[in-house]
Amino acid sequence: MDFQIIDANTLVGTHPTHRLDLSADRLLRDMETYHIVASLTLSTIGVFSDHARGNAETLETAKANQRLVPVATINPTKHFDSGGDVQSFKSEGFRICKFYPGEQDWPVDSAAFTHLLTKLAAQKMPIMISGEIRGEPSRVARLVANYPAPVILCGVCGDNLSEILAISASQNIMIETHELHVPGALEVIAERMGPERIIFGSGAPRRSIASSLYYVMYSELSDEQKQLVLGGNIKRVLEA
Repeated sequence: MDFQIIDANTLVGTHPTHRLDLSADRLLRDMETYHIVASLTLSTIGVFSDHARGNAETLETAKANQRLVPVATINPTKHFDSGGDVQSFKSEGFRICKFYPGEQDWPVDSAAFTHLLTKLAAQKMPIMISGEIRGEPSRVARLVANYPAPVILCGVCGDNLSEILAISASQNIMIETHELHVPGALEVIAERMGPERIIFGSGAPRRSIASSLYYVMYSELSDEQKQLVLGGNIKRVLEA
């Protein structure tokens, strides 16, 4: 079966501490190699430096490369309600907003993040958020219990799998796969949460597309379930 693959977790730019080729050209080459039809991406500037400048860079990169879908990001500790930036995300062309509490060192239950969620909820903007720290997925689940759009948890791995399964009743929460390499874990999540709530992501080009992609491709999921994970689910989120 030929799968239509969409990578929901990539970023482009430069890394502040490592000499890595995170260029858009590198990402596009990797996409060609692994037959990725589209990638959701954002600029590293928005993660490590200035989210306003990073978002502008993301839009420019996506405009120059139609296969790249722009993802907004915002650092709650550096957001002061100036410029109406959050309210204009959708009109500017962003499809999802992604948050990095671990790399930016802020708690997910902070008042600043809760305030941002209220603004994004008014637009029914899907969000992605890193949840690799133990206890964080549970806090996110409580925080977004009534959020009106999908919430995609990144960083799910063997260490927090039991916690993820415990919050599976939160129907708006979806799971992204780039850290998920434990044999059989994908099948367990699909059985407990449903394959329609799993989204393929690689972390490319900072991470290898191959390892994340083959984890899904060589799993015990059916071809129909694999297509949902590899592209169908995120496509549905983007088109909602």
